[in-house]
Amino acid sequence: MANKQQLRNSIKIKRCREDLVQGLDDVTIKNMVDHFLSQSFITSEEKNVIQAKETEQEKARKLLDVIHRKVESQDKQNKSKLFNGFVKCLREHNPSLATTVENADDSVPNDESVPNDELDIDNILERVKNIDLNEKMLNRILMRMGSGWESVASELGIESIKIDNVRQDNPYCTHNQKFEAFNSWRKKQAHGRGALKKLIKAIYYCSVNCNVNMNKILECIEDP
Repeated sequence: MANKQQLRNSIKIKRCREDLVQGLDDVTIKNMVDHFLSQSFITSEEKNVIQAKETEQEKARKLLDVIHRKVESQDKQNKSKLFNGFVKCLREHNPSLATTVENADDSVPNDESVPNDELDIDNILERVKNIDLNEKMLNRILMRMGSGWESVASELGIESIKIDNVRQDNPYCTHNQKFEAFNSWRKKQAHGRGALKKLIKAIYYCSVNCNVNMNKILECIEDP
């Protein structure tokens, strides 16, 4: 279970996730991965998984997934060692991005103020792994997603031009904007398989930038 410092470090990474995904290039990612492996922060298997991703953004997302999980799980003695190493690597390759992370708001959202193993991302994904994402469920989830939904859309790879188009098509109804954008994405998934896990994972990592409560999201999925 994460202590306060670990939680605040992980929140900084969450808040900067979109900037990091856009700002990390192949060279920086490779150097980070090599550094973390040399420090035994990550395993060879994790390195291979990160480097197997096809695009810079996919590699960045996977790297951030690994870092976020390990920042929260490090023991008390090493509670900031990985985070500090992450920022140090950033500063060597992208000083402005390092400053963005260091200066990020680390205040704890109300639903994260008390660490809860039930809201651990691995536990959440295990709970929803056999559930398909249909239009009805998507609609229920989106009803519980407020301002900042665009960050979730971006995390899923929905292009900014698509987001702009749905805004123009539905200028007076935010829910219709969300539904059109996310349902278009859902239809591109293989018969919906794995779509719910991808959506939940995106919501989880963007939760500090999006007005959403993970407890409420899980309730609408498990108790329709």
